[in-house]
Amino acid sequence: MATEMEIEMEQARVHELLLDLDEQRQQCEREGKFFMAQECLNKMRDMNLKQGKKVEKLALSVNAQEKQEITERQRLELLTFTKLWEEKLDEYERQAKEIITHVKNRQNSEYKEQEDIVKIQLMNKRPRFSKTVLQLREELERMVRQKKYLDAEGIKRKLKPLEEEEVKRFDEQLSVSFSKKTQLLKQQYRSEISALKQRIKLGREELLGQRKADFERLLQRHANITKELDQKTRLHVSRTRDYVQRQMQALINAPTKTLMDFQLAPRI
Repeated sequence: MATEMEIEMEQARVHELLLDLDEQRQQCEREGKFFMAQECLNKMRDMNLKQGKKVEKLALSVNAQEKQEITERQRLELLTFTKLWEEKLDEYERQAKEIITHVKNRQNSEYKEQEDIVKIQLMNKRPRFSKTVLQLREELERMVRQKKYLDAEGIKRKLKPLEEEEVKRFDEQLSVSFSKKTQLLKQQYRSEISALKQRIKLGREELLGQRKADFERLLQRHANITKELDQKTRLHVSRTRDYVQRQMQALINAPTKTLMDFQLAPRI
């Protein structure tokens, strides 16, 4: 790829050739060799035209190289962007799992403590016997005080199954009460985990939305850079063509005019 210095050296060489051709043209003009003078003039015109096209081609080549370099930088930037966001999302998921695990461990510990408390509370409760059982107990005590043991035996046999039945129902009620309280605890813990997962989901969606917005801004910035480069290239080529046209028109009046003052399109 030609550099600006190489282009300037080439233009200087063309300038020297144009000076030599102009000297030949003037010599031919003085000697009356007008056909040869015209040939020199034609060569000068062709040389200027070719040099203009060469500079235009080099300008396009330089800008094409810049565009390729920009495209490669943008590709690497996109790769870096993707990698950073993958790491960011992975870290978010890792932290989310850690939080859920921590909450579940804390819940398990709390549940065991609450379960033991409920058990103790229920164990401290005493069954409330029915009026029938209480009356039979009083009757039994009276028979024993009166030493009416046969009557007492009969009352005892009647009382025992009633007490057992009521104790059984009481134990069943304790079991139901224990189950309800523990299920309530479990439901609270499930609700807590569900709310936590919902917050994590919302945070994930927010991150994904941020990534999408950042990605769109990055693509837009890349598109703007490419568009600006293309606009500068088109403007540069247009100016080059206009310059060559003006130079060709002025060649008759100033045959040694060259492209020495032409500059490459500014780099981005």
